[in-house]
Amino acid sequence: MPVRRINYTGRKRIEQYRVDVELYDDGVPSFTASINLDGLDLPQNARLIVEAKRERSSLRFEWGTVANPSPPANCCLTGMPSNPKFRLMVVSSDGTNRLLALANDISPKREGTNGEESLLWLEEVDLGKEVWRLDFGEPGENPKMLVNKEIPGISAAVREDEAFLGLVIPEVLRTILTRALIVEEFDLSDEEGDWSDWISFVSGFYDAEFPIISDDPDVNRASCTAWIEGAVEAFVNQRFPASEKYETTWRSQ
Repeated sequence: MPVRRINYTGRKRIEQYRVDVELYDDGVPSFTASINLDGLDLPQNARLIVEAKRERSSLRFEWGTVANPSPPANCCLTGMPSNPKFRLMVVSSDGTNRLLALANDISPKREGTNGEESLLWLEEVDLGKEVWRLDFGEPGENPKMLVNKEIPGISAAVREDEAFLGLVIPEVLRTILTRALIVEEFDLSDEEGDWSDWISFVSGFYDAEFPIISDDPDVNRASCTAWIEGAVEAFVNQRFPASEKYETTWRSQ
């Protein structure tokens, strides 16, 4: 079925918290979406369309109307690259396909994450002899931790093995913050930018003042590096306080 074009003129913005998307993978990736449009001045008969998008691939799903949100029987993401983002479109039902409201760039939650959105996606791929690698993908996408699919139980180890996590995750955090602050020079005061969720995450356990911004790039780099190292240290102290446990675990192997 051809995808009808949408007229984007004069649309309203829908806050992302009104749309919860959760991904599942039981052999074939699929998703569910919970939509709350209460209190918004939208026509009750306007159509709801949920779109999954990644790179050049996109899939659209008719989701009933404002008055009666109704998911389709099939929400499979067949052929869609991994880790898509979503958007909700509210479209007029008068045949003009005018976009009335939009929630854009929605990051899905993962099955089994207790409703928490994952900042770091996990994907098993062919990495040759490497165990893991970070992939920053396209601008605006959450980073992914790629793990070697040839290693039995590698995904479970990344999620559950405290020894593995204690050795690897601090370096993952350091690399991500370096990418955000030093490579991409992200403005830490930007509450809606590409790295704002990561900075918010760090602020939950590290309350140091943001790095000093200077006209001297060397000063900026030194200030950002010091802030990053402080953040990683605070993270380790909170999440992995008993380092002796990891030493004992690895020596016993």
